Amino acid sequence: MRAGTLMTSPPRGEEWRRRLIERPRAIKVIDFLMRHVPFGEIYNRVNTRVPVVTLTYDDGPNPPYTQEVLDVLDRYQVRATFFMIGRNIELHPDTARAVLERGHAVGNHTHWHSALVLRTPSFVRSQIAATDALLRALGATGEIHFRSPYGRSLFATAFVLARQKRKNIRGELGGRDWITQDPERITQRVLEGVTPGEIIVLHDGGGLRRGTAVATGLLIEELHKRGYGFVSIDELLALAPRNPRGRALIS
Repeated sequence: MRAGTLMTSPPRGEEWRRRLIERPRAIKVIDFLMRHVPFGEIYNRVNTRVPVVTLTYDDGPNPPYTQEVLDVLDRYQVRATFFMIGRNIELHPDTARAVLERGHAVGNHTHWHSALVLRTPSFVRSQIAATDALLRALGATGEIHFRSPYGRSLFATAFVLARQKRKNIRGELGGRDWITQDPERITQRVLEGVTPGEIIVLHDGGGLRRGTAVATGLLIEELHKRGYGFVSIDELLALAPRNPRGRALIS
């Protein structure tokens, strides 16, 4: 498939790939391989003593929940990054555009939220290019960061991103809000693991997400009490320590 070609139906083989990456043993193997790929940049967090974190949201746009998250972020004057699925942008372009208009960053989460395990480079390129094109058409400028669906991918994705000089913003700290929509539980899961430099992963898409919107406000209030500030992904990455060649030391 040519890069940038939009598919009218989900990719074949998606179900067994999704089941594969949900198996505990497979997760351990994939995570090990992701840490040892000799090229590309995958960020789980940033090593810094500066008390800042960044908020990210996956799987949208998803009205009305994306708007509810935006309203909470506006209330606290916090900017976040929304990693969008191309197909959802096609379905809800006005919601996607509102994210940019309200001062937030957008990221690429593939066109179909496809599991990028045992895929070819051409497949990965097509998924990324299709969503990039949609984001650019909405008015996205500058670097568009990428996040692998399910947080996992293998060599083909790392190879494609390295060739494009792009980063995979994975993030490891989340509220598991795809499992529960209890705002207190979502908030507590994040607070239990938060340290300076965290990339916090939440979801505005993928289902009913009112609990995520409420948890966003609770998190911001509690993290402010603990002395944390909120920065953009680019601002956070700028804090990453560098090796002598200027390359970020990845965590």
